[in-house]
Amino acid sequence: MQEYIEYFEAYNLSLTPKLGKRGRFANVSSNALAFMRISLPILIVLFTLVTSVEAAVSPSQVLVLYNADWTEDALLTDPGQDSLEIAEHYVRMHTDPETGEKPYILGLRCVHREKHLNKAHLEEKSHDNASGVALMTGQRKFSSTDKMHDSRLVEFLLPKNDAKWLFETLKLQIGHKRGTQLTVVEEGKSLFPSGAAVQEEGQWNVRLNGTFFSSGSFAVTAFCKDANEKTHRWEADYRDIQDYVFSRTGPDKIRDDKNYLQDVEKPIKAFLENPANARPDGILLKDHILFIVVCYGLPKTTVATYGIARGITDLLPNFGAIIDFGQRLQLMYYDVEAVAGIAPRPHKFIHDKHEGNEAFSVYYIRAPQAWPLFGDNANPFFHPLVYQKKKDDLKQLADPVAFTSRNRKKFSERHLYFVMRIDGATPMQARGLIDRSVYASQYGGPEMGMLPDIKLTQNKERVGDIDKSSAGRLFWDCGYRHLYYKHKGSHRLQLFRLTPQPGFFNETPVYLPGGISAIVESHNGWNRMQSTFFSQGVTMTAGVARVYKGNGIQLRHFKYKIIYILYTPSLHYTICSL
Repeated sequence: MQEYIEYFEAYNLSLTPKLGKRGRFANVSSNALAFMRISLPILIVLFTLVTSVEAAVSPSQVLVLYNADWTEDALLTDPGQDSLEIAEHYVRMHTDPETGEKPYILGLRCVHREKHLNKAHLEEKSHDNASGVALMTGQRKFSSTDKMHDSRLVEFLLPKNDAKWLFETLKLQIGHKRGTQLTVVEEGKSLFPSGAAVQEEGQWNVRLNGTFFSSGSFAVTAFCKDANEKTHRWEADYRDIQDYVFSRTGPDKIRDDKNYLQDVEKPIKAFLENPANARPDGILLKDHILFIVVCYGLPKTTVATYGIARGITDLLPNFGAIIDFGQRLQLMYYDVEAVAGIAPRPHKFIHDKHEGNEAFSVYYIRAPQAWPLFGDNANPFFHPLVYQKKKDDLKQLADPVAFTSRNRKKFSERHLYFVMRIDGATPMQARGLIDRSVYASQYGGPEMGMLPDIKLTQNKERVGDIDKSSAGRLFWDCGYRHLYYKHKGSHRLQLFRLTPQPGFFNETPVYLPGGISAIVESHNGWNRMQSTFFSQGVTMTAGVARVYKGNGIQLRHFKYKIIYILYTPSLHYTICSL
């Protein structure tokens, strides 16, 4: 019996361009790009856009969003609400001083007057479409289908037991609960060899396609005795896939992402599609804007398209509908149905021991949107090496398709935006990200942090195990000395990490402007005022945001490799999105 769903695994290879002296995005070296494409931590990603250094991005191709409902005015900040202050500071710092060209700015308000945008998570009232499919009964009514087995995929395995199983007593029946039961397996042998396979050893004992014996819904019941002559019984309900339909709302007919659509997406689209806002050549901002900046004060998370729970493993608890706010903005004009399809399909999950039917393999029906958009078919701007297991020489990497308005137009169904976030535990931290990143745009390079007459050696205290990192060795050969690498979990190379040393005053490791900390640590949440990354001065990070009611997902994949689904804080010129 063939598995239906592959396990998705990819590399997070992201780099957001940096605005230069005149408001233009500055070039970065090809060696730097090589590092970004290869060395960031292994993450499960929905979208990450990689921009070619050849593509010049103008300030007007950036849309800055802030929370117009925000009222807080923190100490040490300018007078007035802080979300607008951060947005205006970003615009001011990225305006071309010669031409006056600057990013667009737009304030968002909760149209429901319930302050939805003032919370860390943009809440919704409806929560009944996690599976993305609905079941039609005989009365044509819809019902929830989160845990319905696919009748084509009946698989039974005797669970572990202290007493040995008497396989010759195994019996399995199929039938409607109130109807006649058809015995398919008797005394450990198949009564229908062409329709049901039986084996005593292996990863399964009985496998069959239930539709061979019955259409519609039915139950499967199994019995077996152990060496103590105790009879055990297991039962599971199965549904015909022909009774499933793709669902955008769930049984209640209400979109599970309704508030997000009305408070966020609708006003942004109205702004981008308004002819009055079009460029002088008539091009709508929808097609001109490439980058969206989410400012301090807006939600960190929202609900995925249609409220469908997403995941990448076989653990059902690791599927969740809550995703990064920026991720959702990336997909405003993306046709998720055309790209991923709408045909319901099964996925094998790990047994839910609390249901008491752990002997039956769990093949639940899900909409295609339950899994990440994966591969260059989903995102044409990924570097082609992302989906290759063998990585080539870092110095020989070719550029991906440039993320430009012209190139994006070629992929009308995959209209994407690159979304960044300027945020922190305080508005001062958020503002600091802008200042440090602008500084790094102008001065970031091997020379930064170098002092005359002080030779920086490659000792373990300063650089860790730099020789074990191919990207680290490449950077060292290019003259970068403020590096650190310690392969531990998802820890990767850190750039512009200033270790305590003569000539500087820091007593603990800190980061120079533009510093990159490519490590995933769940404790670096927004709710910690002294978050490690922020307190150390990191400008670019691949860290996770605060867990919202258990929906920030940390996964342990097969082969014991630690990976993550992230709704990450995307800081200024970095995005680390799922």
